[in-house]
This record gives sequence, C-alpha cells and structure tokens, in this order.
Amino acid sequence: MPNRINQENGVALKDTSKVSPGKLWLHSGWQFRAEGSEEWLEARVPGCNFTDLLNNGRIKDPFFGGHEEDLQWIEQKNWEYKCQFILDEEFLNSTGTALVFEGLDTYCEVFLNGQKLLDARNMFLGYKKMCREYLRFGENELMVKFRSPVQEVHDLQQEVGIVYPAENDRSENKLSVFTRKAPYHFGWDWGPRFVTSGIWRPVYLQSMDRAVIDHVHIIQHWVSDTEVRLDAEIQLNATESVNGTLVLHSEQVREKVSAKTTLRTGTNQKTLSITLSDPKRWWPNGLGDPFLYEFTIDLLVEDNCISTVSERVGLRTIEVVNEQDTFGESFYIKVNGHAVFMKGANYIPSDSFLSSVTKSRYRQVFEDVRSANMNMLRVWGGGTYEDDHFYDLADEYGILIWQDFMFSCTLYPGTDEFLENVKNEVTYTLKRLRNHPCLALWCGNNEIEMGIGFWEWQQKFGYSDEQFGRMQQDYHLLFYAILPQLIARYDQGRFYLPSSPIGFWQEKSDDNIGDNHYWGVWHGEEDFDAYRQRVPRFMSEYGFQSFPMQESVDQFIPTDEQHLDSLILKVHQKHPRGNRIISETILRYYRQPTDFKGFLYLSQLVQAEGLKVAFEAHRSSMPFCMGTLYWQLNDCWPVVSWSGIDYFGKWKALHYQARRSFSQYLVLANREEKKVSFYVVSDSLIEHRALLSLTWKDMHGRSLRGTQLDLTLAPCTSQLVLTEDMDQLSQDVFCCVMVLMVDDEIVSKNILYMDNMKNIELPKPAITCKQSEDNGVISLELMSSTFVKNLYVALEGMKGNFSDNFFDLMPHEPLTIHYERQEEEELGELSFLSVYDTCH
Repeated sequence: MPNRINQENGVALKDTSKVSPGKLWLHSGWQFRAEGSEEWLEARVPGCNFTDLLNNGRIKDPFFGGHEEDLQWIEQKNWEYKCQFILDEEFLNSTGTALVFEGLDTYCEVFLNGQKLLDARNMFLGYKKMCREYLRFGENELMVKFRSPVQEVHDLQQEVGIVYPAENDRSENKLSVFTRKAPYHFGWDWGPRFVTSGIWRPVYLQSMDRAVIDHVHIIQHWVSDTEVRLDAEIQLNATESVNGTLVLHSEQVREKVSAKTTLRTGTNQKTLSITLSDPKRWWPNGLGDPFLYEFTIDLLVEDNCISTVSERVGLRTIEVVNEQDTFGESFYIKVNGHAVFMKGANYIPSDSFLSSVTKSRYRQVFEDVRSANMNMLRVWGGGTYEDDHFYDLADEYGILIWQDFMFSCTLYPGTDEFLENVKNEVTYTLKRLRNHPCLALWCGNNEIEMGIGFWEWQQKFGYSDEQFGRMQQDYHLLFYAILPQLIARYDQGRFYLPSSPIGFWQEKSDDNIGDNHYWGVWHGEEDFDAYRQRVPRFMSEYGFQSFPMQESVDQFIPTDEQHLDSLILKVHQKHPRGNRIISETILRYYRQPTDFKGFLYLSQLVQAEGLKVAFEAHRSSMPFCMGTLYWQLNDCWPVVSWSGIDYFGKWKALHYQARRSFSQYLVLANREEKKVSFYVVSDSLIEHRALLSLTWKDMHGRSLRGTQLDLTLAPCTSQLVLTEDMDQLSQDVFCCVMVLMVDDEIVSKNILYMDNMKNIELPKPAITCKQSEDNGVISLELMSSTFVKNLYVALEGMKGNFSDNFFDLMPHEPLTIHYERQEEEELGELSFLSVYDTCH
C-alpha cells in the first residue's frame, strides 16, 4: 500500500502567495492521544487520528483486506492534540495576532496557553481568532480537544426524535445528518466508514502590523465584448485607526490603480476599480487558453507595504441556460457567449483521509482530466468542499466546476442551531471560492428531491404525514430560501440549482427537462441500449461498476481471498447486488472467463463499452442534450466502484474510452435493426473541412467496401452524414472502421462491430512489439497478424499509465503507445491480455 501521509506537509496545499506575510506555520511538534490515555504519540498536522494511529503502528492498514470493521472503535473516542512552539519578541511586537485553523474535523475546543479560544462544530469552516493577549515570549502550548462526532450528536438526535433517512450511514440512528462533516466519512456504496477527527487543514499564527487585508472579491462587469471593468471589493481588519494607500496592480496590465484610505479599528470595506480593453479571455479545455491574470492588492502605510494579497482572475462570461424551450426545459452552459457541450465526470474526494491528498496528487487528477478531453467536473455533495489548490488547478487547466453544497441523499434538520451552522458554512464557502473562473454553478444538494419522490422514505422510516410534511418544509426553507439568499448576497449572478437532478429517471417524460441522473442502467439493471433510448437534456450522473485490474487488486486483497465469494473482497464491494450485476453483464457480451484475472479485465470492458454507448448517444444528440458527466472519476480507497481511475491512479478501460469519446471531433455509428447511421460531432467554435473514411472489413482485415465523404463540420454541432442499409452488406463483414480527418490529421477513429464478441470465434493474437526509449519516454510499436480485441498492455513496476490501452488491433496495422518513465521507477517485463486470453 502507498503511504497516504502527506509528505509534502499541509503548508504545501495552501498557495502562500495569495496571503499576507507574517505567518508562523504550526505544523511541527504535534502529539496526540485518546482522551484518558497517559501516552502521547507523535502526530502529523494536517492529518487525522486514523493516519496518526497508523503511523505509530497502533492500527493495521485501514485500506487492506477486512480491516475496516476492526477500526470502528476509533469514532467512539475523544482525541486530544497538542504542540509547543516558540515565539520571539519580534513576532510578539506586532499590533495584533490571529490564530487561524483552515479546517478542524469536527467537534473540538481549542486552548492557547490554557485559555479557551473557540469551540468548533463544522468541518467545512475555517476559524480565525485574535489571540495576541494570550501569547507569551518563549514557549507556548496549543491544545485541541476533539469530541467523538457520533457521541456529540447522539443526544441531539434523541431530542429531535426522528431518524433521518441517511441510508449511507450504517449507524442505527443515522447520526451523520446532524453533523456538518463530510457525509462520505460515514460510508457510501463505494466507500468505507471511517469517521475521522483531527486538524485536517493548515494552522498558523498571522501577525498584523496595524492592519491586514482579509479578503478580496473581484467582480467582473463586461461593458462590451472588448472591455471589462474589475471591481476589487477589499475587506480589511485594523487593530487601530490608520491612514494608508491601497494599490491594485498586475505585471500583465500597464495601468496601476491606487487610492488613499483611512481605516477604523475593526472591519473595513473598500473598493478599487480597473478597466481593461481587449482583455485575454479564459476558456475551458479544448476551446482555447485558460488565461489567468494575477492582480495584487497592497496596503501601504508610510510607503511601507504592511499587507498584500494576490488573486488570479480568469476573464470570461458564464451563463447556465435553464428555461422553457420547444423540447421542454433546457439545461446548458454558455462560456464567453458560446453554448458549450460539457464532457466530464463526477468527482469524489481522492482519499478517505483528506489530509493525505498531496499537491502532486491533486495535479495528477487534472492531468488525467485534461488528457481525457474533459471540460467539467462535478464536485459531488456527499464529499467536501475541496482545497484551494484543487480550484487553482481547475483554473489553470480550464476545467469548469459544478459545485454542490455538501448535502446528499437525505433530509436534514431544521433546528435553529443546525441552520445557523449551515449559514456560516455556506457564507465561508461562497467567499472562499467565488473568485475562481472555473466555478460554473452552485447546486444545493444531490438527489434529495428524487429521494422525496421515489425512495419511499415515509414508508421505510415510518414517518407520520405530519412528520414527513414538517421535514419537507425544513427542506424547502434550507434549499429554496436560505441558500439562494446567501448566494444573492455573496456571489450575485451565479446560477443556483436547488437540487440535482431536475428530471427523474423513473419518469421518461422527464428526459425533456433539465439535468438527469439516469440509473435505469445499473440500479434498474437495464441493458446498455437504454442509454440510446433515454437521452436527457443534460446527463449529470450515470454509470456502471468495474473492478480494478490485477496489479491493483494485489495491493489490497490477499491472494487467497481473490474470488467473488470472499467476505474480505465484499468489504471492498459496497453495493449489495454489485458482483452479480457485473457477472451477468459480462456473460451478456463475453464468454465465461477462465480465471479471476480475466474476470477483472472483462468487468472493465463492459463498463467502458456500456458508457461508450452513453457518450455517443449524448454527443450525437446535440443540441437537445448538452452535457454528459458520468459517475465517477475516481476512488477514495481501493474498491469495486463506478470509477474510471482506481485508487492507485491506474486508468481503467473507461478512462481510455472517455478520452476517445470526448475528443474535440468524434465519428460514431448508431446501429438499428436494418440500418447504420453515421454521425460526426464537432466541439470547435469554428467551421472545418473534414474527410470521413468508412471501410467495411472482414476479420482478417481485408477491405470489402469503402466510402469517403468530404464534409463541412459546423461549429458545436452533431451531424447525421450517412445512413447505410444493412441488407446491402456482405455476409463476411466483421466491422466498419471509421476514420475522421481534419487538416490532414486523424482526429477520431471508431469501429462498429456486427456482433458481440461472445458470438465470435476470435483468433489467437500474434503480437509483435518494438520497444524504444528516448529521453525517458518509452515507445511501444505493436502489431498483430491477427485481429486482437481490447489489448491491455502492462509493464511491471509502472506507476503511471500508457498513452493508450485496451485498444483493438486490426491485422497488420501497427499502433504505437507511449509512457513517460517516472523518477526512480524500476520497470520489469511487458505482458499482454486480450479478450481471446480470457477464455483460452
């Protein structure tokens, strides 16, 4: 198992260029213990109690085998953390000092030199407390006493007297709904129950010299297509009255703006404005450069800069169009005035232990996303509001973010205390994230309205009509009043959706309205053809499970437990029908695999082939359908799930298929009973000339018939370009190879097969491989004298992913893939696996 401890230190997760100097990071010298224990153990901050226990050898690896159940005692205990730090006179001579926690998980009291500073009760909040009067020269002690998240709310649940329908939470009383903590920590149908406590984000002391810039909100006002005015709304905190000058400047802009100002003791609000002509715009991935300006705001007093803040700004317009139209109710996104088809996935937290997600792991997420030609991620409402670095990378890579608030799949209390806690959380989150150009929309919750309508909560949990009615009133107060009011105040103009989806998959007529989560495939156990029949206006969730490949499974399941009846394996398969659905679907399209390794591989093929049907159905239905976000991009631990990338960073067949199906230009075929329809799709903003070649072949690779079409690809459209009569095709036709070229370059290649591989006697692969390496880049030229279906290439010891994999080889047609060797990577032998190998 990899070390999940953040070796880059929590400080690396915060972009220190964005904030004022005068910080003392408090990330060393920490110790922790269970309350009542006399033994203090070494702790890492940022971190959590699970990873600290693991580092000290007090628990087994939570992610290996069946250890999850053995570790449930941890959530029942209270935990204490402390550190000592030294302060010199220079630091103490500041006019004010604040203690800042960017994240405390979740219920705790904080003491500084024995003085209680704060009582935290929300994991999603940052906390800032002025503390200069409690600091002293020399040694200081910081103590954080965490209370058990489940014990904390037990009495509250008893007072309310209702068990809320949080079916992800395995506890009897569903206590997670009372806790403003990442819901997935309490378990999900792809994740474990690890209810953590700890200082999960950076902590530091911030000194002040009379005043400090706390926050900057940069608002864009587009005067015309070629002119934008930026208003920088600046919040400052002063420890005394002071006269100074505020300066707004950027190395990318000639003009500098300054204004003299008088600050009063306490909070101050000031505004500076600057107008840019012919600015460079920020564009999503695939449509242009995600250009970022960096603006700096300085506070000068007597020509000395006493506080500075930098903000990166992407200049763009964004609009979510959700209105009545001729089809029903639209749902699409316009960027810089252009309707853009959204291609992407749902993102869950990258680890059960959030402080383990390093800066490099975050960057790899966006490398993988960009490589798959995606332009949007949905940050799902059962996880967490991600680290600042996540959104910074989304800005850099041109990936739009659909941001859920952290509410999912259950109703929530409507008590004054709970709602006040939520208001603080939402206000903090809006102010923290609103400057990011990647931020496309806010969504109140995930699937709660679907749950109210279709999940039979009243019957399952025995609510009276009065109880269920009151619970729904509380729901409407939170998501139709409180949240939109806060957004209007702190992020005016951003689109808000109370609940996703708008349309429900249980009602076919709802395909015409808003976004949809189509779970007829998988939960409804429908065939993949249903994706062609049920195309919505915007598909924001859908998916199918698969297993990781053998090299990943070996890292978390003992060899003697690698079979479907294993109780240990079932710990890592959270869906009760999952293994059966996967097994039955494999046999629908492929022959019975002869071993477990072949089963793992075929599970990935059916997942990829199934979602390929969906990808193509959605993209070919433009402009009726204008988005496809599958469930899910990633995993938080080693597991059987709907992900396209496993926990260890290995691309499944699905992620490779997404890369092909999400290319800027796409050729595809839709086979019906007696005809085949060919479509070309373009996401480009400009018109292009193209050449489409269609070649019908037999299994030996011989061409039986060919067609070439000169095409004009209109911007951002799907076009039906040809329909073929199946009756006119030869009996020997095995497949149709489609090749689309733009500017003499192959931009899309696709293959339509006439039958399922289950019904075909595949030839034995005869693969040759020419391997070379240049400047650390390994190249493999692969060819076979026979047809090879879904060739999987593995290189022993390889940490990353090949440029392509799980691909088909037509006879005598070479294909080259690449891999960039990582540092200190010891590589072993090559191996191959294909559909033929799974049953021979």
